Amino acid sequence: MPTPVEPVDPGQQLWVATEEITMDRVRRYARVSGDTNAIHIDAAAAAEAGLSAPVAHGLLILGIVVRHADDWVRNRGGRITGCDTRFVRPVYLVDHSVTLFVTAHLVGAGHIAATASVLADDGSTHLAILRPVRISYSDGRPDGARADGHIRR
Repeated sequence: MPTPVEPVDPGQQLWVATEEITMDRVRRYARVSGDTNAIHIDAAAAAEAGLSAPVAHGLLILGIVVRHADDWVRNRGGRITGCDTRFVRPVYLVDHSVTLFVTAHLVGAGHIAATASVLADDGSTHLAILRPVRISYSDGRPDGARADGHIRR
């Protein structure tokens, strides 16, 4: 669960969270999503595809990021209205779990930028998994409503 921080200014960190990505979690995601491509769950299939190990589903990783954003937005009465990113590096699953680090900051009213990274093998640096995820959200008021309660026409 993210640790929320009340934003004061754009640029302020909103949360920091960690998630464990395990083969069991990837197998469960494969079952419920219907994406049973063997590169996600079988080392031989991953190697045949030119990968050094099985890789976590990209949408599993994005879903984790968006879930944390949704928790933060819903706690403030809002809702997510969109997101955009690109995958820049796979999450390789070797013989141990991988810790995913998820952070976010407020870009401006209605906009969050979130990041997902893993530690390099030597533990020294974080490697980005996704380009910063641009997440848009509404404040929960009906379309056209202003903070003072009036409706724009």
